[in-house]
Amino acid sequence: MDFHLSEEQKGLQKLARDFARDELIPNCAELDRLPDGEDVFPWDLVEKGSKLGFNNLAVPKEHGGHGASVLTQVLVIEELSAGEAAVSKVYSHNWKGISGILAAASEEQIARILPDYVKDPRYCIGIGLTEPNSGSDNSVPYDKKISAGPMLSAVRDGDFYVLNGMKHYIALSAQCKYISILARTDKTVPWTEGVTGFMVFPPQDGLEIGRLHDKVGLRLYPQNEVIVNNLRVPVSDRLGEEGKFHSSRKAVVNIGTVEATATALGIAKRSYELALEYARERVQGGKPIIEHQIISTLLLEMFTRLEASRSMLWRSACSIDNGIDDDPKLARVTKAFTVEALNYIATKTVEIWGGMGVMTEAPVEKVYRDAIQLFHMGSTNQVNLMKAMPDL
Repeated sequence: MDFHLSEEQKGLQKLARDFARDELIPNCAELDRLPDGEDVFPWDLVEKGSKLGFNNLAVPKEHGGHGASVLTQVLVIEELSAGEAAVSKVYSHNWKGISGILAAASEEQIARILPDYVKDPRYCIGIGLTEPNSGSDNSVPYDKKISAGPMLSAVRDGDFYVLNGMKHYIALSAQCKYISILARTDKTVPWTEGVTGFMVFPPQDGLEIGRLHDKVGLRLYPQNEVIVNNLRVPVSDRLGEEGKFHSSRKAVVNIGTVEATATALGIAKRSYELALEYARERVQGGKPIIEHQIISTLLLEMFTRLEASRSMLWRSACSIDNGIDDDPKLARVTKAFTVEALNYIATKTVEIWGGMGVMTEAPVEKVYRDAIQLFHMGSTNQVNLMKAMPDL
């Protein structure tokens, strides 16, 4: 497979790399250390990146965006995530939300969202799927179990639906101007047949943003509870036919998987670069530690896993771009492999840095904290492998 990048792709890659180096790395570390609950969302940095075109990268050209391929999106996510994965996730999460809207919404509904999104550098999108008792249920899915899957309810009342229930771990829910909420319109059938999507535009009566989840890593990428209490949504804001949201969502699920994988790859890249730089500068036994065979061998193992992950990810992205060649299991196993590679690289970086590796003033501990977050994004590794099995 030819992975030669176009000049446009190289330009976007460099733009993201420069933004990460000049803006994200110098400014995000201190924000990350502030306690959750303070207003530490990096709005200024998000807006700067949006004005460079990152937020609109995945929006189709006919709707005013760049119309970037999945491979191009992956290139940009990797570079931005090497600077600050939390800021990168704002853009890539929005891209994922846009792909879901385009798959499920009508032309009239798209026209009510995308123009505002394209012109607003602070526009964020929420995706209300996960619930306290429904996480992996939404991904496997357990489609023969009526009790599995999301249980936030939506009951038809004339020209409205009345929604009740709760979501949690919902990214950007406190910042978003639009959120897709998935609700159970029929609890007598499995959720894959009885879940419906709804358009909600905060702030709105009946919609409350609950507590901010206090995470170990990616702390600038906020996730909150979303509490829904008699939220009235017009029938005109229903996404597609009642009970059909899962079938439309299936068409774009691999895009969400590669988005999480590219984030993991970016953190792995940053970690490897920190390890390599330190090994060249740190002197022990009268020579830089990179000249000690045990360290150089370790660095080569890290390099191998990084490059293997990148190759698999690019192939997976090209597979999605090519459409008919899209192998559903490739994206899933690539995500599992890359997250394992990331956490190997991050752990070994801490080892190479020695005692400094666990000091809060050094950059390594943040990389390590961010790395473990990726076990739970884009579905867990175990769920991804379970989903891949039927396609063997």
